[in-house]
Amino acid sequence: MPAGTANRDEGSARDNAVIAFGNYVGAGGAGEAWYNDIVNNRQDYIAADARAQCRARGYPQTRSIADSGNGEWYYSDDLDDGDDFQFKASLESPYTATCLKRVRRR
Repeated sequence: MPAGTANRDEGSARDNAVIAFGNYVGAGGAGEAWYNDIVNNRQDYIAADARAQCRARGYPQTRSIADSGNGEWYYSDDLDDGDDFQFKASLESPYTATCLKRVRRR
């Protein structure tokens, strides 16, 4: 994901990385609005991803989707070689799901 704006304050630089991530994923939309959409519609995003992952593996159905939490931000190493801080951010939203395929036995 794109790096956020450099800042002398490490916390502010991490916040800038989150905003840059939201703008990138939201295709030019406001980072905060995109993040709020993910938070408010989290279960829908997880269910859609679980279905896609199962279908890609040849399993047409999913069930028992368990969300493990609100997600966690991860940051790259400091990208600024000077006195400022600059990071890339990514959001991980772990979940588990059971993929189902019906098999007919003869």
